[in-house]
Amino acid sequence: MKSRESNYQLKIGLFMLATILVMMSVFLLMRSLSIEIDMDTRWQPPSSRFPLGTDELGRDLLSGVVYGAGISLFVGFAVVLLSSSIGVVLGMVSGFAGGIVDAILMRIVDVVLAFPGILLAISLSAFFNPGIPGLIFILTFSSWVGYARLVRAEVLKHKHKEFITAARSYNASFGRIIFFHMLPLILPIVLVQASLGAAGVILAESSLNFLGLGLDPEVPSLGQLIDIGIAHIYDQPRFIVAPGIVLFSIIISFNFIGEGLRKKFTR
Repeated sequence: MKSRESNYQLKIGLFMLATILVMMSVFLLMRSLSIEIDMDTRWQPPSSRFPLGTDELGRDLLSGVVYGAGISLFVGFAVVLLSSSIGVVLGMVSGFAGGIVDAILMRIVDVVLAFPGILLAISLSAFFNPGIPGLIFILTFSSWVGYARLVRAEVLKHKHKEFITAARSYNASFGRIIFFHMLPLILPIVLVQASLGAAGVILAESSLNFLGLGLDPEVPSLGQLIDIGIAHIYDQPRFIVAPGIVLFSIIISFNFIGEGLRKKFTR
């Protein structure tokens, strides 16, 4: 029963994410993005040219939603890849090395974890120019510590097992033990953390853009579009409903994937 439930959640999450990607691809194949600022076409109602109308800067709202979804997915995948790679390496080094190395790395982790993630990201945004590279760095800096602590705990649980002791007795190198013997053991739990973490990263990215601290205001992102839509939630609800539904769908799909993987690997 538990296996069926995990497969059910995993399938739903993958189906939702695949549907979003297919719809974005179909849109890009059928028409070009229209995200240029054109004050002559601002606040246009829905039409054949602009299916969802235009925003206060004259940009096609549908193109902005597709473009913003692409930014969110790209930033989410980039941050998860970087933060998980950094966290896995430092977590394994900390767990295996022990002693002063472990103490130093874990104190760094404790310092970063002492700050709420979104507040740390807001503080760091003051030192970077608006842009995707800076946004990725900010979110990576506040995300890698979770992976490091998780991986360290798994390494401490497995490093005294017989196959690790056998590898050491055959003079296997430190790198070989970590990447060929330990990494396959901890990879499932890292995948679970990455899937759940992607949802949090995308939400944080949208929150920063909502506050005007992520990308340039001229770049349409889901958070920025939602910020614009709040002022027109009663008279023009499409401005907040369209990006809100897409953002919700992306986040919930990653949550379903993460929960499905968690139940699959821990049953």
